[in-house]
Amino acid sequence: MAEQHKPGQKVETSGIYRVVREGDGGSAFEVTCVEGEHFPPTRSGKGAHYELVHAATHSHKHHELGSAG
Repeated sequence: MAEQHKPGQKVETSGIYRVVREGDGGSAFEVTCVEGEHFPPTRSGKGAHYELVHAATHSHKHHELGSAG
């Protein structure tokens, strides 16, 4: 089972997250969430959570990109 994150929690890892709404018959969808921000609230209310599908590094944090210094 994937680690679950609740709306309002701080995003620790940037990437693509699946939004799972409990009791909604599997109508999950994917969104991008950014490290340091908070998982947004959902319109469906209670029982929704986020699961990391694919982590991604910001270009300015990648060792192969950005300024050499």
